[in-house]
Amino acid sequence: MSDIPDDAPAPRLSIIVQWPEFDGYGFNLHAEKTKPGQYIGQVDPNSPAEVAGLVEGDRIIEVNGVNIANENHKQVKSSN
Repeated sequence: MSDIPDDAPAPRLSIIVQWPEFDGYGFNLHAEKTKPGQYIGQVDPNSPAEVAGLVEGDRIIEVNGVNIANENHKQVKSSN
């Protein structure tokens, strides 16, 4: 049994490459108390995250090939 709704969009691969001249990746990590998982919050304009196609509300399933669906906010922040 998965905690991903049946009507969820199909997963897509987004590769974010950190730029030497940009501090971070350009998005906020967001968790909701009413929904499991970790989500993309605000995406900075002209950032690696925007170029990779991330949009606010995207659910993060894996980071560097590791499934993070059941990880808490602190665990996910330390893995990226």
